[in-house]
Amino acid sequence: MSSKHEKLAERLATILVELNTKGQLDINELAERFSVGVRTLQKDFNERLAFLDWDLKGPRFYSLNRNQFGVFTKEDVERFAYFASVQDLFPKIDREFFQNSLNQSIAVKGLHYEPIQHRQREFKQLQQAIEKHYVVQFTYQKQGQQGASNREIEPYILLNKNGVWYLIGLENSKQKTFCFTQIHFLKVTNKTFTLDETFLAEIQKSDSIFHGNQINEVVIKVDASVAHYFTRRNLLPNQETIRKLENGELLLSCKNIHELEIIPLVQYWIPYLTIISPSDLQENMAKKLQKYLNKLD
Repeated sequence: MSSKHEKLAERLATILVELNTKGQLDINELAERFSVGVRTLQKDFNERLAFLDWDLKGPRFYSLNRNQFGVFTKEDVERFAYFASVQDLFPKIDREFFQNSLNQSIAVKGLHYEPIQHRQREFKQLQQAIEKHYVVQFTYQKQGQQGASNREIEPYILLNKNGVWYLIGLENSKQKTFCFTQIHFLKVTNKTFTLDETFLAEIQKSDSIFHGNQINEVVIKVDASVAHYFTRRNLLPNQETIRKLENGELLLSCKNIHELEIIPLVQYWIPYLTIISPSDLQENMAKKLQKYLNKLD
């Protein structure tokens, strides 16, 4: 990016941030600060930023329609970073970080997600039901199965796992997980429920999206050649290190997880991961592998 374009990007970034935080900007003050002419700044506001919803649009003062734009402080950004689990992804999230992002000097890849823009109404309904403890009803269509079922749920949280949104709640006192995009004909009832604080705390501290029918602990042995990937960051749900063996192998523990969360990961890392316990999970894994090999014959 040329120096000219870098200065333009930095100027526009600063204008956007200050419009958001200060509300109204004086074009004469900006011209002096950025050492550019008033006409250049008028072009910024009237052409480059023409897509914004203006409350006051020149010739000297500019301000946004704050009802539609919203005001986001540094604390708001930090809260969103924590919510999105990216608070530790960057060394520091500050004004310089946003300017660097707009200058395209840093990028994040590999974060794939399921688009839900077309389900904004249902997402907001569920969010409000969770906050006010209202029971919800909906029709649920499981992937790959014919026919749908009618469900009545006490909703606890909307949780995003690997780019997919899930609704976690209780159905007849049983812990249930539903894929958000497979929920249809949503209705928020007038019935309220009493929050189970223990269940909510379990959801919030666990990496798992499955609650109920969980395995207490799975012990995994990691080959020395790939051990550094698992010490650099957690690649398994609820991963904890038991110990590092003398030959460089790792023994890992994954507690309170569902079989569907661990088996695909072990399959992905074959032959570098081995299930040590429980024995029935070992056997299940072996059957799946044998079934696959039989298809190759």
